[in-house]
Amino acid sequence: MTRKIITALLNLILRIFFRRVEVAGLERVPKDKPVIFVLNHPNGLVDPLFILCFAPRPVSLLGKSTLFKMPLIGWLARALDTLPVYRQQDKGEDVSRNRETFQKCRELLERGGSLALFPEGVSHSEPSLRPLKTGAARIALGAASSGMEKDLMTVPAGLYYTAKARFRSAALL
Repeated sequence: MTRKIITALLNLILRIFFRRVEVAGLERVPKDKPVIFVLNHPNGLVDPLFILCFAPRPVSLLGKSTLFKMPLIGWLARALDTLPVYRQQDKGEDVSRNRETFQKCRELLERGGSLALFPEGVSHSEPSLRPLKTGAARIALGAASSGMEKDLMTVPAGLYYTAKARFRSAALL
């Protein structure tokens, strides 16, 4: 119930900020198979909102562990079933804890759930993709090794903003 209320509120916020939001390709998203959504990351904390609000099924996200230390963002991340990623560039984070995260990802996918992540690892304003991290491939290979190779779908998705920081601009997922 909490998730539905939060995503409805976030959807309203997105619809107010962006004059037009277009979502394409929903018919390609399986409704009953495990899914990994991989997206580009051009707009920081806004990008995850699009997949949370507009995917045709509930989605869990991977997010940097430091987000969980922020009072409001951390609460939202936990309420929306976000899984922490422990990155080397974040001081004081134990990257060995990613084993737990990968295990939770496998369990989620084994239950037929869906997961979204941003393999660039950082948000940026460059016109092209940054080098991709290996997390998505590692999660998919881990799931395949546990017998899901025929069911698991990887769905690439792109986010495009006409002017990401301008009020009443447009967005495409």
